[in-house]
Amino acid sequence: MSRKAKSELTFIIKLSLLFLILVASKVNRSSDVFTASTKALSAQDSISVITASIRD
Repeated sequence: MSRKAKSELTFIIKLSLLFLILVASKVNRSSDVFTASTKALSAQDSISVITASIRD
């Protein structure tokens, strides 16, 4: 392999790794959002918000 081909290959590998890290970050963030939304929609949270508003 020539030097130019090795350089291009390492560039492509680095770019693909960066893309994979970005995708993994997005997937992790979306699962965090899903977890937070399920916690927000649970019955305990709704009841505590209602009772807190009645007390005020």
